[in-house]
Amino acid sequence: MLLPPYDPNLMIEPLSDQEIAGVPGAEDRGCKDIDPVVFSVVYARLEGILSEMTETILTTARNPILYGAKDFTCTVMSPRAEVLSMHDCLPVHVGTMDPALRFLIRAFGEDIHEGDIFVNNAPYAGNAHVGDWTMFAPIFHDGVLVAWAANKCHLLDMGAHIPGSTDAGAKDIYEEAMHFPGVRLCKNHEPIKDLIRFLGYNIRYPEHWHGDFLAQLGSLWTAEKRIKDLCDRFSVDTVKGCFSEALNYGERKMIETIKMLPETSIEVSMTGEVFEDFFPDGVPLKLKLSIKPDEGLIEFDYTDMPDQKEFGYNLTYATARCSALQGTLPILDPDIPTNDGALKRISVKLREGSVAGIPRWPVGTSLATIALCDEVTNLVLKAWAEILPEHAMAGMGEYNAANFVGAGVSEQGEGYVHAFYLAASGGGATSNHDGLPHMFGACIMGNMGYESIEQVEMARPFYVREVCAIADSGGVGTFRGAVGVRHRIQPRHHVLNINYGGSGHTCPAFGIGEGSAGSVADHWVEKASTGEKIMGLKNSGVTDIQADQVWVADTGGGGGNGDPMRRDIDAVINDVHDGFVTCEAAERVYGVSLIVADGKYLLDELKTKKLRGEK
Repeated sequence: MLLPPYDPNLMIEPLSDQEIAGVPGAEDRGCKDIDPVVFSVVYARLEGILSEMTETILTTARNPILYGAKDFTCTVMSPRAEVLSMHDCLPVHVGTMDPALRFLIRAFGEDIHEGDIFVNNAPYAGNAHVGDWTMFAPIFHDGVLVAWAANKCHLLDMGAHIPGSTDAGAKDIYEEAMHFPGVRLCKNHEPIKDLIRFLGYNIRYPEHWHGDFLAQLGSLWTAEKRIKDLCDRFSVDTVKGCFSEALNYGERKMIETIKMLPETSIEVSMTGEVFEDFFPDGVPLKLKLSIKPDEGLIEFDYTDMPDQKEFGYNLTYATARCSALQGTLPILDPDIPTNDGALKRISVKLREGSVAGIPRWPVGTSLATIALCDEVTNLVLKAWAEILPEHAMAGMGEYNAANFVGAGVSEQGEGYVHAFYLAASGGGATSNHDGLPHMFGACIMGNMGYESIEQVEMARPFYVREVCAIADSGGVGTFRGAVGVRHRIQPRHHVLNINYGGSGHTCPAFGIGEGSAGSVADHWVEKASTGEKIMGLKNSGVTDIQADQVWVADTGGGGGNGDPMRRDIDAVINDVHDGFVTCEAAERVYGVSLIVADGKYLLDELKTKKLRGEK
């Protein structure tokens, strides 16, 4: 049953009473009548536990994309693999934890014990993609399974045929890296040495991996201790009852929100990125969104998406579902908790064998969390813009520089790999707010940090020569899309091997109403001494950057919203001052004429009134 190809139902279908009956106390949901004050205390403590788990990884991880960029998420789940809370999480990880745990529970059945640690990084076993190393710890108290602690961390390398854990050109999973579809890593709170040794010998940078592994262990064991303490204080039945009530509250809150939405059903489409070897005319993306207020249900239908291809851009079940969730949650009530009680009211119909659906073994999926995932999320945002334009958000720019993995050899002769999360795209504008700058895409990186350039340069043998906003890259409108970001990166002494898989080169972020689309992404190589452009680069592939060369990456700008001639004049002046908009664009697009005097931008009131048609 667990040999490939896997049955998708092993990760999709909720666990039945029979499937978890062998795990002590797993079927019991605790007390039915919970005191509201006790519930508030327990739930607040749960949020505090998640914060402790997060801080443990931030302070102990070896991987810069963990302690710097924060490409990880911690969560606590019920014995039935229901997400109870995802505090301060990455958007792309919402909806990607529970399928992986369901698969794991079905794989081990009754063979789950206190002190176990399991890992699942397999995209065909419910995980997001192979680079997301997801670890789970069952938490018992007096022999009763109370909860699962979990964390998902992006690792630098997983033993693929090229450095890194993303490969756009991988035609199947055998080229991507090692897959662990639910494997026990610890027993009785001790790592299984044979497995650890095996991993160390099959990963290019074992010391970094092992440090990150210990950070994840520390995070899980912190959660175990704290939840045990919580059970000691309030009893197991009370804690489990509070966890059940949290799910019930999330579902009630989501149903209430959906009942206030209009009953409707629409179809939307757009053309995604051009992949010359697979989709030379672009990816024809199409979905159907149905709102059923009476049922308290939002339904997405992805079955008209094109067929999967033999390359690494195919979405997994987890990320295809996630694109619908993350394109919807920003539109709804922000007070809706991020738990499975709420999320199960958003259903996603997927087709097996689709590029944005359920992949059919063994096509590659290593880029399932980036690129196409954000494009589909933008399509979901576009659907909501047609239904609720007053609440909608324009498209998010694509962030090609964040999809760049570089590898080489340092001055000390040590090999290294680095996933560049230095650059970010522009956020889309809403009906009352400019797009947020330095966003990491609509779906994937919403809560990530911006890596310290100084720390990166100290840890890796390359220079970050420039970081700057790209003027006029944000979509224009009454509210402006955020601008894209340009980075220039140069190896210090060696050849920098870049493995690149980006998007947004041909599909700009859409605008709303009279707002325009944002700019597209781009990247190229130029001479360090002269700035002369040597070659342009495709949106995927491997390129060697010499020590006298610079890799340049532009991310896409966000879409604008509304009539640009109605934009606040002071806001335009501030945009020019900040370098987001040029004087020429201010006059041509926004009808705001400026005079430069003593390094200041002064308004030419008469010309501005004329340009705006005002008396």
